[in-house]
Amino acid sequence: MPINREYLVKRLLLLIFVVIGVLFMTFIITRVIPARPELLWAGPHATIEQIKKAREQLNLDKPPHIQFILYLQDFFLGNWGVSWRTRSPILTDVLSSLTATLELIIVAFAIAFILGVPFGVVAAVKKYTWIDDLARIITVIGASIPVFWLALIAQLVFGTWLGILPSAKRVDEWVVIVTGFKQITGFYLIDSLIQGNFMVFIDSLKHIILPAVVLASYPFCLSARMTRAVMMEVLTEPHVRSLVAWGLPQRTIFFKYSLRNTLAPVIASIGLSFGYTIVGAFMVELVFVWPGIGFYAAMSLLSFDYPAVIGCVVIVAIFYCIINTVVDVIHSVIDPRVKL
Repeated sequence: MPINREYLVKRLLLLIFVVIGVLFMTFIITRVIPARPELLWAGPHATIEQIKKAREQLNLDKPPHIQFILYLQDFFLGNWGVSWRTRSPILTDVLSSLTATLELIIVAFAIAFILGVPFGVVAAVKKYTWIDDLARIITVIGASIPVFWLALIAQLVFGTWLGILPSAKRVDEWVVIVTGFKQITGFYLIDSLIQGNFMVFIDSLKHIILPAVVLASYPFCLSARMTRAVMMEVLTEPHVRSLVAWGLPQRTIFFKYSLRNTLAPVIASIGLSFGYTIVGAFMVELVFVWPGIGFYAAMSLLSFDYPAVIGCVVIVAIFYCIINTVVDVIHSVIDPRVKL
């Protein structure tokens, strides 16, 4: 079905208001935190005159509402400021960190969807049996376990005790230096394949397995439970009973006809879990020292780097709105009854 342009324009306008609201809330919160960011900017051995000059350079000597207006003007002009910690443009830092987080989230969602949907289908087909009971126990426990605790346990077991997978970082620096690997898109798995550098590809794949599996735990459980619930309803509908009466193979009925009616709400629920997954990614990145936007935001927060924190929060809000819009469009394509 054709995409409704009026709907997309409306969502774009709402995105602008969301960004302004997020900017305002984050700006106020960062100013309430008692800290002296000018000391970070001026350095540990700065004089009183240098500290005063740093306050003027950072506009900290102006009233809060003037600071916000000046920041808002620069933000929409593409100038997100300079990180007080790294002394680099925030937009550059955020975009370079964002690719690492996106690669981790994409792999995690792929694992959750590829494994969760069939898991839920099997649980629905074998309803009220020991297979269904086991599936429900696994999904309830998996959705209840804090992601940071699961990350620590996975790191301890598979990284330290068994030593079968790397427990930290995104890639081995020695492999990058030896092979002469260069970033193109920022996605290491894609860049290594483009360059034919299979040594970096294998090493990157090993490094991403643990954090991606840990991050996939919640969306996997959510997709499995949602698939089971919706699939059980679909299997009781008249058209499915007619397919059974006609003698079609069960696999064809389950995965070709019934699954199509199940996917729409499943995709919608997984899309809505994107925000929770980003929060989980922040925790996972800290545990696995993954150089993504979560790790960057945590280091900035610990350093009271206000502009960097605001940039991270805004970019996450933008992506959350974009993902929700994409999910709505996919939902309307899968289910013709949904009109945008």
